[in-house]
Amino acid sequence: MAKKTRARGSEDVPAGLLMAARTENKLEEFADDLGKLLGQAQNKAENWLGQRKAIAANLIGLRDTAARLLAQLGVSDGGPTRKQARPPASPAPARRGPGRPKGTAKKKRTMSAEARAKIAAAQRARWAKQKAQK
Repeated sequence: MAKKTRARGSEDVPAGLLMAARTENKLEEFADDLGKLLGQAQNKAENWLGQRKAIAANLIGLRDTAARLLAQLGVSDGGPTRKQARPPASPAPARRGPGRPKGTAKKKRTMSAEARAKIAAAQRARWAKQKAQK
């Protein structure tokens, strides 16, 4: 049988019911605190959004006033312009590095047929050596 304790009254109340009532009371207090906290967070967020809208309205008014004053002075407002497209790539094969003056681009290095044959023979010898080791 469940353990019985004395409640404030003269009635006998099982310990499980007393503990359940305390837990329920704590949960209700927690829910109230959470509700207050969420309400405060919502109010702050609404205030921030209101301030943001007010700042945006002030900036729009300032921009319009500046544009009107520039128009009175006869100066173009320099509104948004479209970004220029990149020029097509030039067919220059050699490129100079940054900081190098024009006309000093590196020349393409070419190999003679004799040098290419020597490199090819050396590579074939390396391949043959690898095949022999296997």
